[in-house]
Amino acid sequence: MTIFISRQLSPDSPFYHLLPADKVKIIGESLVAFEVLEFGTLPEVDWCFFSSRNAVHFFFQGLKAAGLNLPSAVKLAVLGDGTAKALKQQGHVADFAGNGDPQTVGEAFGIVAAGQSVLFPRAAQSRESIQKILADAVTIFDLVVYNNVPRKDFVLPAADVLVFTSPLNAQAYFSCYPQQDGQTTVAIGQTTLQALTELGIKNVHTAATPTEEVLAEICKSQLAI
Repeated sequence: MTIFISRQLSPDSPFYHLLPADKVKIIGESLVAFEVLEFGTLPEVDWCFFSSRNAVHFFFQGLKAAGLNLPSAVKLAVLGDGTAKALKQQGHVADFAGNGDPQTVGEAFGIVAAGQSVLFPRAAQSRESIQKILADAVTIFDLVVYNNVPRKDFVLPAADVLVFTSPLNAQAYFSCYPQQDGQTTVAIGQTTLQALTELGIKNVHTAATPTEEVLAEICKSQLAI
């Protein structure tokens, strides 16, 4: 069985230790190109909310390039575990950590940060799912810290299982390849599921939590089919 996942996998990824190497070929490649965008100032806010690992990476890269520091009084929030790990790699611990589901996290964070100001470092092509949920609960400051555009310069072999980790990755793939009969499609979360639905892709398996372990378990379940 061949599995395609739309991100580069680290050597310790659950995809490598949960799936049998003698039965599965794994292709991990992002279909989105990233470009850092400079910013010169930061607004005064109570919170900084990160909804992806890339938002963390490019925000702190932008801070360094601009010679800025994040004020120590600013509290940090993350969408899920992957983002929390990325934040920890930058030397910070989240004051609020969600479970990765935008609706659940948005509602919970709206209670915690009600009436306060929140900075959202984000991609230029972000769907702003969390911001839409929080629009009436907090004061939102958007900060575009990177550009993300679908690639077209890729060639992929046929795969039995397609695992998409973002809406743009799904759009990039299906702009080049049609869905094949018998192909299994997996979404990392509800936002990616929505994008796949808009593309006409049906019967999508969706991870209960947006982790590689859960995605790998879904793929593992397909081995017995």
